[in-house]
Amino acid sequence: MSPEMALYLEVTAVVVVAVLIVALAAAASGACRRHDTDDDVERSLGGATLVAYAQTAVEARARQRCCVFCQLEYAKAPDELVRVVPACGHFFHAACGADRWIRTHRTCPLCRGALWPRTVTGAIGTGAAVVVAAL
Repeated sequence: MSPEMALYLEVTAVVVVAVLIVALAAAASGACRRHDTDDDVERSLGGATLVAYAQTAVEARARQRCCVFCQLEYAKAPDELVRVVPACGHFFHAACGADRWIRTHRTCPLCRGALWPRTVTGAIGTGAAVVVAAL
């Protein structure tokens, strides 16, 4: 085998190994993100995010007068249930398809933001957790 061919094979082997390392790292981080997203979806569809319309924030009610799915105004009845997205505070009639949207798109149906605020911990001052809204 000529020295040029040996060099070519060596370089090719290094490139293949580098591509494999990058692919494995991407797959591993994607699997972690997917798991976190699955947890976010399940928590978003839990009972804690299903509340009476009267319990939603006054500012949110002023900005969001109708459901984006059915385009009907909220009845403002004390027993009308809405699904609230924890990260952004947007809400939707519980029976109008928000759950299906959240399961398939994994985002808020209105602003397309994250379902839950992300908590980032680290050495910031006293080490307190900082909440960052993921867009």
